[in-house]
Amino acid sequence: MLGRWDEALTSLEHPTLEQTQSGGVLLSLLSGPFQIHLQRGNLDAAEELFQLFAYLEQSADRQDRSSYLAARASLAAVKGNLEQALADAEDAIESARYLGYGQQAEKQALLVAVEAALALGIEERARRLVSSYEDAPPATRSPFLAAQAHRFRARLDGDPAGYDAAAAILRERKLPFFLGMTLLEQGEHLDEARAIFEELRATPWLERLEAAPSAA
Repeated sequence: MLGRWDEALTSLEHPTLEQTQSGGVLLSLLSGPFQIHLQRGNLDAAEELFQLFAYLEQSADRQDRSSYLAARASLAAVKGNLEQALADAEDAIESARYLGYGQQAEKQALLVAVEAALALGIEERARRLVSSYEDAPPATRSPFLAAQAHRFRARLDGDPAGYDAAAAILRERKLPFFLGMTLLEQGEHLDEARAIFEELRATPWLERLEAAPSAA
């Protein structure tokens, strides 16, 4: 989350199935290295890592299953399977009713679900997802998702002030990748967004930035 992606990837460079199943599940691999591989465009590495957790699909543990579904939703979204991405992400978000939105899986799932709903043209579903977070008890929310809610409101309502509010939170929390996403959508400070994506080697996002009309 802090942008120390190379350090995160070297924490456990070549995890094995035995490791993921011994002494507790290493769920952080799905919310850390797996997501980094996706955002860098390393799809083969992401899929290889994801397959180590295939056994979680039938897990009765809410946290295990929500982590698995959030990761599968992210993978489906990158592959362009938006219907599956939305379905898996919404199933993962269901766990937020019990675990709260502080869990990393729920954070990621909400982003995937709203983005998929918007891409599919289901604006009302996107609004409902954002509202479900905004209406949650304060103790179950997170500053990160508060920033994302501002960002999505800016898109849904055409209110550019939402981008400023999101960027302010992300700067304060020192979350560079998500700040770069926000600046790209806002269409301002693109040089800063480019510098962030270059440092993180987030190639797909650099390609999006170069394709943006405001970048041209």
